[in-house]
Amino acid sequence: MYLPSQYKETREDLVREVIRDFSFATVISSSREGPFISHLPVFFDEKRNVLISHCARANPHWKLFKEGSPVTVIFVGPHSYVSPAWYKPDPDNVPTWNYLAVHICGVTTIIEGEKKSWDLMKQLVEHYENYYQTGWSLPSEANETLKQDIQKGIIVFEISINKTDAKFKLSQKQSLQDRNSVIENLPSYSGEQGRLLADFMKRIQGS
Repeated sequence: MYLPSQYKETREDLVREVIRDFSFATVISSSREGPFISHLPVFFDEKRNVLISHCARANPHWKLFKEGSPVTVIFVGPHSYVSPAWYKPDPDNVPTWNYLAVHICGVTTIIEGEKKSWDLMKQLVEHYENYYQTGWSLPSEANETLKQDIQKGIIVFEISINKTDAKFKLSQKQSLQDRNSVIENLPSYSGEQGRLLADFMKRIQGS
């Protein structure tokens, strides 16, 4: 992606936060017919430095994964329109869009074997159930029929990470006064997205 130096984010804790909190990602592969795109939940296993996901077996995308083709995964964090009305008066001011985006390039591996794929599926479920604090979990000793039914319908895969690019476009070109005004206005005009974006702006500004 186009990545000017002032927007390039290299702090691992912030990049991982976007991956963790905005994990419903866009997964892109190349096929003979052109790009093949799926929208999937993607979990970052920090200990192993791999991405884990799954897709419906009916989704032909997994056949590209099986070939070990390169893949790009896009995570999009909070984003919002930014109005020139929020800056101090200047005829040269124009509207823009602030956003966070993380692109990860890697290679996919289909998880073979009933036990390993089931264990990774449980890891995915536990991650999201813990994140949303629902208190629900897969049964520790699921019956074989349940396991088989689930595994008949899905493909579990991993992505080995080769490259990570993170772009945090947060009004870095503006004056401190104008950035503070953007921070103040975002929650009112863009709701929860604006609040989250303003929080990132404050943290970047204070670092």
